[in-house]
Amino acid sequence: MNKNIKDSQNFITSKHHINEILRNVHLNTNDNIIEIGSGKGHFTFELAKRCNYVTAIEIDPKLCRITKNKLIEYENFQVINKDILQFKFPKNKSYKIFGSIPYNISTDIIRKIVFESTATESYLIVEYGFAKRLLNTNRSLALFLMTEVDISILSKIPREYFHPKPKVNSVLIKLTRHTTDVPDKYWKLYTYFVSKWVNREYRQLFTKNQFHQAMKHAKVNNLSTITYEQVLSIFNSYLLFNGRK
Repeated sequence: MNKNIKDSQNFITSKHHINEILRNVHLNTNDNIIEIGSGKGHFTFELAKRCNYVTAIEIDPKLCRITKNKLIEYENFQVINKDILQFKFPKNKSYKIFGSIPYNISTDIIRKIVFESTATESYLIVEYGFAKRLLNTNRSLALFLMTEVDISILSKIPREYFHPKPKVNSVLIKLTRHTTDVPDKYWKLYTYFVSKWVNREYRQLFTKNQFHQAMKHAKVNNLSTITYEQVLSIFNSYLLFNGRK
């Protein structure tokens, strides 16, 4: 697994491009940042300049050394040589997350950030196609993540910004944490509901009359353009029909 992660790393090294990207990231001097993948330290350097403290998690020991050398003038950072998927996010501490995440483990990283961290805001550079999937309410991943975070695309990042140049363009996305929409006691039911919903197995969830009522209550005119809020409304109808609310 180590090898795959290293092989999939593409770096943005131009200071101009880094500053252009960071202009879309809301940071201040009080912020503590957890950076996913320091790479050669180009973003780490700029984050340390702007923020209170940076904790960079980097799987490659060689890149850890390069990052430390690049930030030799700074003291407000640490580099931890660890796989981000094995990292334990701090409890009872305020922080934001930043990172350019490898495509081959993007789903695992996003899930970990949303369900295991307490980051108020996360800014991630991801492949454009992956970002579109995160916003696709006909997919279960989007419906799970949206219970905890708002997801938005902040800017496009052309593939020419990277070295080596990947085959596809990327985007900067933002995850903004909100109060959970699905309490723990309903989570199992929600996962069941979502699995049936995305596979369009509506009869497993509702009678014909219940389905019609749920759709009407959620003001759904077209299933192909359904919003997350509408899916949530339909789930709440499902809970009501099953005597759970």
